[in-house]
Amino acid sequence: MELEKLAASLQQAYPQGLPGERDALVTLLVQKGYSHQEAVAVARALEAQGYAHFLPGEKPRFAFTSRPVDLKALMRALDQEYPEFVGEGDEEEEALDFLATRLEGDRQVAKEVLEALRGAGYVEKAYSPELVRDRLFFRFPEALRLYA
Repeated sequence: MELEKLAASLQQAYPQGLPGERDALVTLLVQKGYSHQEAVAVARALEAQGYAHFLPGEKPRFAFTSRPVDLKALMRALDQEYPEFVGEGDEEEEALDFLATRLEGDRQVAKEVLEALRGAGYVEKAYSPELVRDRLFFRFPEALRLYA
């Protein structure tokens, strides 16, 4: 099966990601009929090409995107640039707008990423006193801190 098609089918089946530790993806691929060795190779290829992303933390999971994404760069942008981006408007829409601008305008993949981050517990809707309204806050586990 071609990686792009496999990634798209995994994203549709697990929009909030596949719950579990790093071996969860290999286990799923074995259940789909791959040998263990093939499953390990396919899982590595999905990660290397940017279709599968392991999200550690309290709710560990593999997230899938229908097209390759540099998720670490996106998380770095969310951590460092997003607070300056937020303004007026719906908190979901501004988060999607921010992600879509980083994904060459691909709003569908922006939705996939936002849903995966939410599923991993990285997104919190909370009141922002400086904006006098709710907004989305992105919090990443220490394992993903990407400061230069």
